[in-house]
Amino acid sequence: MNVHYTCICYCVTAQPQKVYGQAISKTVKIWPPFLDVILKVGQLQLLRKQIAHELNTSLKFDSKFLASALQTVNTGLLADIERHYQDPSLPYPKEENPLMFELTSYLEAAGFHNPLMKIYITTRRLPYFPLFNFLFVVTHLSKLVYSKSINGMVCKKMSDPLDGPPFVVGCITLLKQFHSENTAIFIAYLGEYVRSLVEVLPGAKSTDLSQDILNVLVFLEDYIYYSGLPRKMVEAYIPTYIFDEFRSQFAQ
Repeated sequence: MNVHYTCICYCVTAQPQKVYGQAISKTVKIWPPFLDVILKVGQLQLLRKQIAHELNTSLKFDSKFLASALQTVNTGLLADIERHYQDPSLPYPKEENPLMFELTSYLEAAGFHNPLMKIYITTRRLPYFPLFNFLFVVTHLSKLVYSKSINGMVCKKMSDPLDGPPFVVGCITLLKQFHSENTAIFIAYLGEYVRSLVEVLPGAKSTDLSQDILNVLVFLEDYIYYSGLPRKMVEAYIPTYIFDEFRSQFAQ
């Protein structure tokens, strides 16, 4: 798998407009029902995140001792679990022990959780799943445009049922239900897409970056922000100078 990552990371696609254009045109008809689900999931996740923030803020104002106790127990339990995995001879809560289950309920009720990091269902491995998500994302990013006034993506046409934050959060939640390697490969595909389009430009100046490239870079910025992924994970596939140039373009 490491070899596969390396190949994606350092390769570029010849004639990217033709190759990606053909792939997008062949899959465009399958997306509408999938997009509806992604947007609904994204909206619900954003609502959950807001509710968790309100719960946590209220708890810290109304009962700071309970908030401190929950944080302390959670930190201690996580430390014990981490030590157990480092040294299996150390104790670990058994399945019949209700501690973890009950503590999780308290933490969620108190807003000490991030809905975007939660795994809601058990899934099986799906072949080409990262590629499926990559094509889905680049197909719909063409309908979005960066708005400097709100520092985010909005739909080009008011008639398009598409909004930037729910779109990004929906994609994060979907990929979170699968093995983390799917997210890594998905980001690698986006990196290859950006590098391939930059490669065919007559120079790598920010003024030359196409809207397709800019949309992918903004999407990845939002993906990092909402998912909490380390920036180095994305910069492993897209050179840092490209991010710097696109930010300077938007700052103008």
